Amino acid sequence: MKQLTSLRNVVAKKKSKKSLRGTIFVEYVLLLTIVGIGVLVGLACIRTALVNELIDLANAIEAINC
Repeated sequence: MKQLTSLRNVVAKKKSKKSLRGTIFVEYVLLLTIVGIGVLVGLACIRTALVNELIDLANAIEAINC
């Protein structure tokens, strides 16, 4: 009887470790997704600001030549 209980404890621990590994994997995937979305949004903002600055620079150079 004691061996059966011990075996059940071992099986339960293995299942909980696998469940914990799966949970950690899902958390990492969610974290990477959030970071990836943040990077994309940041790059889009930088692109817009850079384009605006280059347009301003082009207009300034054009004003000098005229």
